[in-house]
Amino acid sequence: MFQIKSRDGLGKIGKLEINGKIIETPTIMPVIHPNPDKQLVPMETVKKLADVVITNSYIIYSKPELREIAEEKGVHRLIGFDKVVVTDSGSFQLSVYGNIDVEPLEIVEFQERIGVDVGTILDIPTPPYADRERAERDLEETIRRGRKSLELKRKNNYKMLLNGTIQGSTYMDLRRRCAEIMGSMGFDIYPIGAVVPLLEKYDYKTLVDVILNSKMGLPTNKPVHLFGCGHPTLFAISVLLGCDLFDSAAYALYAKDDRYLTEYGTYYLEDLKDLKQFPCSCPVCSKYSPKEVYDMDKRERERVLAEHNLYVTFEEMSRVKEAIREGALWELVELRCRSHPRLLEAYRQALKYVEFIEKFDPVTKKSGFFYGGYESLFRPEVIRHKERIHRIKFEKIYITTVSKDVEKPYSENLNILPSDVDILVKDDVFGLIPLNIDIIYPLLQSEIPELYDIEKEFNKKFVKEFVEKYKDKILDIVTYNYYISYYNSKENKNKIDSDILKIDRMLQYQYGFKILDEEIMKKIIVRRSKRTGWIRNVLIVKNGEKKVLFALRSYDNFLIPTEEGAKLLHSKIPYPKYRVVVDRSVERFAREGRSVYAKFVVDCDRDLRPYEEVLVVNEDDELLGYGTTILNGRELMEFNYGVAVDMRGGIDDKE
Repeated sequence: MFQIKSRDGLGKIGKLEINGKIIETPTIMPVIHPNPDKQLVPMETVKKLADVVITNSYIIYSKPELREIAEEKGVHRLIGFDKVVVTDSGSFQLSVYGNIDVEPLEIVEFQERIGVDVGTILDIPTPPYADRERAERDLEETIRRGRKSLELKRKNNYKMLLNGTIQGSTYMDLRRRCAEIMGSMGFDIYPIGAVVPLLEKYDYKTLVDVILNSKMGLPTNKPVHLFGCGHPTLFAISVLLGCDLFDSAAYALYAKDDRYLTEYGTYYLEDLKDLKQFPCSCPVCSKYSPKEVYDMDKRERERVLAEHNLYVTFEEMSRVKEAIREGALWELVELRCRSHPRLLEAYRQALKYVEFIEKFDPVTKKSGFFYGGYESLFRPEVIRHKERIHRIKFEKIYITTVSKDVEKPYSENLNILPSDVDILVKDDVFGLIPLNIDIIYPLLQSEIPELYDIEKEFNKKFVKEFVEKYKDKILDIVTYNYYISYYNSKENKNKIDSDILKIDRMLQYQYGFKILDEEIMKKIIVRRSKRTGWIRNVLIVKNGEKKVLFALRSYDNFLIPTEEGAKLLHSKIPYPKYRVVVDRSVERFAREGRSVYAKFVVDCDRDLRPYEEVLVVNEDDELLGYGTTILNGRELMEFNYGVAVDMRGGIDDKE
């Protein structure tokens, strides 16, 4: 069972239930040596940090003394860990030695027998850059083994969950093919395999290709495990691209070479030994000085460094989770990717897939848009704005510039005379910003420094294409002044209500349809805050009574519908747009305003993005309620667990 709690980019905080035990993702699975005598970090320390670990079932299988204990007492007792235990199947040994002494189904059966929580098929790990013939041959064998392993699991009703590893070397079409075929089989978790050689060569650009091409073919309702990725510098970008689980032997392997991990990179203890203290405040670094660690005997030094490495590994993952909760994961990635040129190269490669990523990126976030460099020009928030600006049905357009001395929002801080002309301001990041919508996320909720001249050149093409598309509607300064004079003359000054025009454009931008017709506009009242002077509510007069249609949410200025607003949206937006259709069995609960769960969603608008305001309807398009979708259109159809729509209210069928 896997459900989403928070999200940013393709990254998400998830709740994963395995055999009755709950894991919060993304998370790290420390690699534990199955022989307790060879485990570098004491298990008591591991237990404090980890809810799940990974060990190697093939080593247990091939060592009689370990196998006997595991078969008699179980793998949890063997390694001394009572939470979730995942096992690899020997694929790593297969990649190193070319052959192992166990059959594919035999190792699956063995993992179940020793009480593993999540086992792994014995896939064929084709290394990067292998010839295509080998990659195709290995891929077919991995798929065959995956199918047979699942058949064995289902036939014998195994309690163990099963990993279905995605292979395909560095051939992206093979990665997608493997993901699509394995994804259709119904594995519980999908590891992306054979990426360690890419990590060792710092080929993070290709790693990005492998992750995203795998993600494109995989179901959205299953977690993804990035096999062998354990360095903290890679967590932020890997989570952003949709990886949920990571296994780390790096904490121990690096310690054996006297290497000290940080979220920015790796240092040798030799280079730190003259510092007064470590650049870290974990329990290890708070207790020892660099010189004290350097002077320890080798075994003790390895243990101490490994403990620090494990602490900093979990600390970085906690930082990633907090960034997701705040809607600031992109900012964290931009920070981390400036710690190494190859990471920056990888981030730039990821942005080439922005059309795919944008479908999963929330439409609104609690944190603002922080410009972190040229790469920020390609982020989903920017791309989405440039697409959604065309939702507005412009009739008259005037394009201008605004002095940098004017504070945002320009619409509230410039003395703009009322007219029916849409004023669009040239912007270095967002291209063009219509003043009627300039308070909506991310246009107002952004921090952007003075850009270099080369950065300012970027949006000239977008502006030029926009002007060409709307050339029949764009006014010159003389014509614009004519409309200003007309609507501000004594006889016409009451014909335009700037606030109502603003709400009309905001609704078009948010929902993509004309919501306010001429008759409704006559009944609309826009209420501004007495304290701030900003728009806060939109009301309609019906039968002499004022009813609230929409409230502007304070942190993003999205128009949030009330029951009356939901009814208006339902009447103006054609089916199936902005709808989530639920099974009739839960119709009553939806009408009561109770959360809609994913398993009861039978259809939806496939173009929905996370955190959009939606209408909940039945299969006859009768309005049941309204709320915020947690999932996008694809996920709504694939997830079976967790909340799909966080309801704001229900609609009584007696009304």
